Amino acid sequence: MPFMNPLVVDQLLVPFVIRFFFVFGIIGFAVGVGLIIDPARMHRFFGFMNTWVSLRRSTKWLAIPRDISSTVQRYRHLIGLTFILLGAFSTVVLMTRIDVNHVVTALNVGAPHSFVAWIVDSMRWFLIAGNVLAIAIGFMLMVYPNFLHSVEARVNRWVSFRARSLGADTENMGLDRWGDSYPRAMGWLVAIAALPVAVIYGLQLFGHR
Repeated sequence: MPFMNPLVVDQLLVPFVIRFFFVFGIIGFAVGVGLIIDPARMHRFFGFMNTWVSLRRSTKWLAIPRDISSTVQRYRHLIGLTFILLGAFSTVVLMTRIDVNHVVTALNVGAPHSFVAWIVDSMRWFLIAGNVLAIAIGFMLMVYPNFLHSVEARVNRWVSFRARSLGADTENMGLDRWGDSYPRAMGWLVAIAALPVAVIYGLQLFGHR
């Protein structure tokens, strides 16, 4: 089945989008009306529902550098031989056993055959280049470990996304504080914005039944 078959789009994607925005519009309109009628109760409801989850804390272990160079040096012959054998085997398979036209036919992607074949063949050569690099690294690890270590010392740089994304985990409550100060105005804005969404997608959902 093609990746973007019109039947899939019409029967799955479009109905899902319509239902999503219809439900989103109903919820938004209900929240807006709630803020207009009883802002104190809605404030308590928001306080109950709002829970700050910090990905920075739960993903801290991902930002801790781990040095395995001593282990690699201890088993460098075994690791290097594994790299060479697996890289050579994968290269032979990719060069002799992969037929690009068969792969394109099996994928059955709704795109021009030549374009898909170019993508598949480019990926095949990319994997071959990676295998050749793995063979070279395995050979250097076995025969020239000091040279490989000097190369790694020059190119290895620890880049911590955690350090560069410090401000992304900060709570920004400006809109919430404005809503607490002017709950009815916020309610009118939300209700006015959500009502057309609910009506438009409701008509699309129920109009043809």
